[in-house]
Amino acid sequence: MPSHALHPIGQRIYELRTAIKSQALADFVADFSNDLQPEVDLEIKLLDEDTGEWTLFTDGSSNVRGTGLGIILKSPQGGIIPQSISCEFQATNNEAEYKALVAGLQLARDINIRNLHVFVDSLQIADQFNGSYTTKGDKLAKYLEIVKDIAGHFYNFGITQVPRDENAEADALNSEPENTEVHHSEAHEISWTIPINYYLQTGKIPDGETNPRAFKTKVSRYTIIRDILYRKSVAGPYLRCLEKPESLEVMKDIHEGDCGNHTGGRALFSKILRTGYFWPTMRKDAMSYSQKCDACQRHSNILHQPAKPLHPIVSSWPFMKWGMDIVRKLPKAPGGKVFILAMTDYFSKWIEAEAFVQVREKEVISFIKRNILTRFGIPAEITCDNGTQFIAKRTTNFCESWGIKMITSTPIHPQANGQAESSNKIIIKNLKKKLGSKKGKWAEELPFFLWADRTTTKNATRQTPFSLVHGSEAVLPTEMVVPTARSSLQNLESNKEILSEDLDTIDELRDIARIRMATYQQKIAKSYNKNIRIRRFQVGDLVLRKAFQNTTNLADGKFAPKWEGPYKIESEAGKGAYRLTNMEGEPLPRSWNAIHLKYSRRKDETLCLNPSSDLKSELDEDPTQTLCLAAKF
Repeated sequence: MPSHALHPIGQRIYELRTAIKSQALADFVADFSNDLQPEVDLEIKLLDEDTGEWTLFTDGSSNVRGTGLGIILKSPQGGIIPQSISCEFQATNNEAEYKALVAGLQLARDINIRNLHVFVDSLQIADQFNGSYTTKGDKLAKYLEIVKDIAGHFYNFGITQVPRDENAEADALNSEPENTEVHHSEAHEISWTIPINYYLQTGKIPDGETNPRAFKTKVSRYTIIRDILYRKSVAGPYLRCLEKPESLEVMKDIHEGDCGNHTGGRALFSKILRTGYFWPTMRKDAMSYSQKCDACQRHSNILHQPAKPLHPIVSSWPFMKWGMDIVRKLPKAPGGKVFILAMTDYFSKWIEAEAFVQVREKEVISFIKRNILTRFGIPAEITCDNGTQFIAKRTTNFCESWGIKMITSTPIHPQANGQAESSNKIIIKNLKKKLGSKKGKWAEELPFFLWADRTTTKNATRQTPFSLVHGSEAVLPTEMVVPTARSSLQNLESNKEILSEDLDTIDELRDIARIRMATYQQKIAKSYNKNIRIRRFQVGDLVLRKAFQNTTNLADGKFAPKWEGPYKIESEAGKGAYRLTNMEGEPLPRSWNAIHLKYSRRKDETLCLNPSSDLKSELDEDPTQTLCLAAKF
């Protein structure tokens, strides 16, 4: 209600009374704002974590009892990841320093750090990496090669030498390797329910609580019933508080038990909460458990977004690079022909094609000799898929004898040989329109289609393939029916003069076409790269591969998994392509594009750092030696 007071002259002045609710809210905010501000600042810093620079301190030492490595990894926000590594083999001090550096770089790479600066107390390593000191010895040279290879994964990277006293933390972790016999240790975790139970039972605030008022507010939401801790729920009954082993059992039963249906992380979290359970990290744990479920990963949706940017293939001169592919299987033509073998020049877009009854190594070699070598010369490269007739020994030996490099695309990824696939599409599209109902005459119409395509302007070059090859435009049959100025007004002498001028300036015409083609490819790549979802894998990563019809069990029918594996990344085969091995170490026959791969998440993640295959096989005399962490988090 408004209050009133008397004015000195006697007039009444009405003033509104301050609302009690607003004042109480202001007091509440004032009491808690100072305590929440550090958490808000920390959250803002975490959002910018990728843009900050991490620092890595490494040190290694060796004695008669073994080799000890120390690693200190610091985040831009001040967080520290210390690791102590014990190696049960002898090494020189320089080798130990390199081993510590390699282990630290592997750790930084595995957690996807972008910017990293390394500090070592070995002047030799810093100078060798920066190129101011020559590396002596094959083993140290290989160590340096591995360091430079891993350093290439970071956006910003540098190594600086510091005095030993500034690297004391890393030095302390490697100083006693004989005391680190336990290779895998877990920090003792204090249960989150102990402080709450202690306060509810004794009424005393546990030692170490920096904000008693906030702690009391938090504990007020909990109660103990029959010696079991419960949390008061806003929308339902009491929620039973679970420890870590119980929470794992509950998630497993609700996600994949008798009443589970392998729901996603958010649905799993909601179902656990509605069932009547609680623990502080249940939302994050539910998401993580669902992502690591093997059945959910194998039956998850196929990824259709490109995994890598588009890399245009550029040919600088006509007939230097050809794309080869087979068009199959067409209606039977006279002579039983059902296949088309086509080759396309990457520069001029000139197509050579021929009909065949079957396409084997014999037909491929004969086609290359008759249509390519004897007409356009020896090409530098031929790109094809992994068809048996292309990668057979007879075909590859023929290409090697002529100095032709055969480049095979990754399986089930026709984009790697896009020029040949585009030509196949043009052949089928135009033949369908010309044939009408007489589908069996496609072999007779094929030469006329090739002539029409060679005299058609291409969007990439804005020239016809005929003009880029021969220097002038072809005379079409239409000009014989309805004469043009070129065919009716020119005489033999002037025609020779014009042809000579065209041939003298054909290099300029090709240069202009090459510039136009590069511009066209840039536009296509820009449009393509708008929808990419980068998937970058490192050597040693576990991945799942997309399942195909020839790799699945036909008896499974609609219940067949969409992904298979897991496989391990053995090496990078090219731009976006990787070589894989199974879990027994046996390599898969061919490399695979990243669009067919995705990460395989495991429920049993350890703290063991396994060196790369190169590090184990080439640098260590004993191949069974590994680097195992005694981590302290």
